[in-house]
Amino acid sequence: MYEYTGLTALITGASSGIGAEFAKHLADRGANLILVARRLDALNAVAAELRERCGVKVTTIESDLSRPDAGRDLVAELDHQSLVVDVVVNCAGFGNAGTVAEADPQVLSTEMAVNMVAVADITRGLVTGMLTRNNGVIINVASLAAFAPRPNHAMYSATKAFVLSFTEALWAEVRRTGVRVTTVCPGPTDTGFFAVSGTPVPGGKAQPASRVVDSALRAIDRRKKRSVPAPFAMRLGMKLMAMTAVLA
Repeated sequence: MYEYTGLTALITGASSGIGAEFAKHLADRGANLILVARRLDALNAVAAELRERCGVKVTTIESDLSRPDAGRDLVAELDHQSLVVDVVVNCAGFGNAGTVAEADPQVLSTEMAVNMVAVADITRGLVTGMLTRNNGVIINVASLAAFAPRPNHAMYSATKAFVLSFTEALWAEVRRTGVRVTTVCPGPTDTGFFAVSGTPVPGGKAQPASRVVDSALRAIDRRKKRSVPAPFAMRLGMKLMAMTAVLA
């Protein structure tokens, strides 16, 4: 198993959902944390719980990753605070529902900024130090939608396909170093995502966030898995739903 004790993990989107679950799991494994999200009050609540329960150091940083250059600004802030990141989990993201033709252009731009640009900038900004130290972990959270693009979710599907492709290529670039990389592609998960996007849960059932995190950390332990797709039955169901929507 990969040893996290004493390392520092940066987690974006850490105020709730999968990001908060990553924070709990990594704190349980002895990692100190840097939690990033827009909602500082929610971040501080997560931080207080983990400090008390696990005795780890937790730093919170308020950041809206939809802003221009937000990812690079975050990396600069880490340097300013002399915070060395050993583990990065890019979990922040959101999706909207509706056709491309009817979508608010600003919403689409924001979705690209959070789901793609921030992921790329944060990864680029932190992987160089990991390579210098010849040790580190990068986990980028994509989605089952990366494999099965759905009508009325075109931009979200496309951004998650980017995360999958980007991270798998990075895995190949660093596979002979001490840096471990994987992308996790969960299906419907019990978070606030569907409430925010205004869509029902596909298939009517969502898996717990803990299952997603366990799968990602197992992939890091094994090292050889460049991506963690959703279970086959879930992937098949999503593909059928997408095909049905196209043919309707």
